[in-house]
Amino acid sequence: MITVIADDLTGAAEIAGICLRYGIQVAFGIDTIPEKEATVNIIATDTRSMTEDEAYETHFHLAEEIISNTNNIIFKKCDSVLRGHVLTELSALLDSKKKDHVLLQPSNPLGNRCIKNASYTINDVLIENTDFALDPDFPLKGSLVKRLLLDRSSKKDTMEVFTGKIKEINLKGIYIPDCNSVEELSKCINLYHEETIIAGSAAFFEQFLIKMKLATSKIKKQKHSFTSNYLLLSGSTHTNSVQFSKNLEKTNCPLVTFPDSLLEDKLNETALSDFIIKIADHYNEHKKVALKVSNNVIQLKNSTLNLKTRMSLVAKRFVETSNTNELFIEGGATAYDLFNELHWKSFTPIEELASGVVRMQYDKNPNQFITIKPGSYKCTRWFNKLVYLKLETKHLNDKLKRNSLESYSWIYFGNGNGSEI
Repeated sequence: MITVIADDLTGAAEIAGICLRYGIQVAFGIDTIPEKEATVNIIATDTRSMTEDEAYETHFHLAEEIISNTNNIIFKKCDSVLRGHVLTELSALLDSKKKDHVLLQPSNPLGNRCIKNASYTINDVLIENTDFALDPDFPLKGSLVKRLLLDRSSKKDTMEVFTGKIKEINLKGIYIPDCNSVEELSKCINLYHEETIIAGSAAFFEQFLIKMKLATSKIKKQKHSFTSNYLLLSGSTHTNSVQFSKNLEKTNCPLVTFPDSLLEDKLNETALSDFIIKIADHYNEHKKVALKVSNNVIQLKNSTLNLKTRMSLVAKRFVETSNTNELFIEGGATAYDLFNELHWKSFTPIEELASGVVRMQYDKNPNQFITIKPGSYKCTRWFNKLVYLKLETKHLNDKLKRNSLESYSWIYFGNGNGSEI
């Protein structure tokens, strides 16, 4: 069996989706080994949002727990463009498992994310010349994959990184082979052996499943119906999100935004209680409600953290006092924060709606469903499956038939400044 450790929740969901695609039994835990053991056990963390020291400690202790309780192979899921504390987290796994080698392949050739001559490219453009250079947390100022790892880790002097054309793994260190095609991605997996820690993108994980003979053929998707009662969490001034919100207003789903009293530096508990009552009133009338922060830029101290926390707090209190059994969430950090607020730790993935978009069942309440979508992904035809929206106007139905909503962001958590919270 395999245990996957991911540094964010949406990356973990992407791994779950691949397992579902091949009919592989999969379980999903938040910061812990899932309660239900499966062929693939996924542990979603939020270490990409943590300090480097916290990321190291989290991965070290999780690896120790896995080693002491199972004989599972550990696969380290990392961001496909190496954002986060990748080198530090790999060092933690090496220290806990007392091994010397890491095979790391972050590329995804099908997504035109490739490594050529030891440099990372997207659509044949060096990554330093793409929008990833402007990432607010992990800006990519260079394109050499070795520098992308070393320059943001205090462990850089303790680890050798080998890149380029790699034919074998023997010396101590991290190996990142060039990869410019799916065929090369498949060949990279042949470098793996039992004394090596394996890590990389979801695309590389899929090749690993194939090598382990766990992924033999894709199965026909099972169809699951969505219940009519739901909470949809939305926000941001992102153009796609604003357009989606406008379309929501034309349906029978009420859209509720944070009042000004909840956008101040200090949390107003009275305003919070009144706001939750307002949400409940809309829900009781329509049996569904969409919640967002604001369409405007918000001037708030530590806005990302404060608004994420307030959104999670509102959603938690609403879920605990309502009979809603469907949650639709976009953005891994916010979903992670909400699950911690609710103390929900173990899930069973049941359906992949699209790549990275996964519906799960809460293990302690099988009637509770959660669908998670990465904040950076656009809507595609899977949007038509979300019958819960019950788009009743002919105008919107015609637009759906033309797939004109494909470019809209489905549910976008934001801090009012156009970034995910």
